[in-house]
Amino acid sequence: MWEKKGLLYSCDFYGTGYAQDAFIDILDDKVWRIYYSARTQDVVSYPYYIDVEAGNLNNIISIPHIPLMQPGRRGTFDDTGITMTSIVPIDDHRKYLYYCGWNRKTTVSYSLSIGCCEVIDNKQYRKISDGPIMERSIFDPIAVSAPMVIREGDEFRMWYISFLSWNLYKEKYEPTYVVKHAVSKDGINWKCNNSICIDAEYPGEAIGRPWVIKDGAIYKMWYSTRGIENYRMKNGQHYMIGYAESKDGLIWERRSDKFNFSLSDSGWDSEMLEYASVKKIGKTYYMIYNGNEFGKTGFGYAVEKR
Repeated sequence: MWEKKGLLYSCDFYGTGYAQDAFIDILDDKVWRIYYSARTQDVVSYPYYIDVEAGNLNNIISIPHIPLMQPGRRGTFDDTGITMTSIVPIDDHRKYLYYCGWNRKTTVSYSLSIGCCEVIDNKQYRKISDGPIMERSIFDPIAVSAPMVIREGDEFRMWYISFLSWNLYKEKYEPTYVVKHAVSKDGINWKCNNSICIDAEYPGEAIGRPWVIKDGAIYKMWYSTRGIENYRMKNGQHYMIGYAESKDGLIWERRSDKFNFSLSDSGWDSEMLEYASVKKIGKTYYMIYNGNEFGKTGFGYAVEKR
């Protein structure tokens, strides 16, 4: 049974409150780093983190005020925003921090591609390149986003969002997307295909921000799901957090019977729930998630002990 611990943090750097897609990276036995993305008044995302006491997330140790990276130069894939979504250790000194880069468009609102930043000793943040490591292709013709990467032996595995379409709904084009899978030998060059891991169950459903852990012999995924009908509103088909399991990471079964997580009666997460990430430490699972208005109210966390 998940126990909500309340709102943890909302960003006030830009007067918006947004702190989206947060996730934990364990630095050592004393400090955990929580990465998140803030949003400016003109809807540009910047990457940040806070450091908290290990196992005691409410004790915030530091809140750096300078973004880890800047959006790319004009015309590049991330020139209008950076949203981090996962991190993977490479060796004792390096990690790969994966993110989606934002581009504003004219025929639709935006396009997304996947980038990577090299983290040196948890201090230096350096983009791998000015270009994306994954973008539109014959398998993903519209956009790719929200990379969730884990490492298994000599192979890297990524679960990510692939856009299927932009559909006109009430005089506004809205995207639909699903979760797909890719593999890599080095974490930079990826092989994709047409297989879908989590597909829509009804017309207009969009499956967002996958988060995957391997727990024993089972792959576990938390994802965000919404419909098309007034999904920005509490009384519409707003985001909720879903859960699925898999034996191989490729074929997934939704298991709502194993995950019961509902809206609060009032407050910051009373209208929608989305963008969950889960870290298992010993026998305790820590879930960080966003609430109302896609993270405008910041992020909170919940705990489950088994």
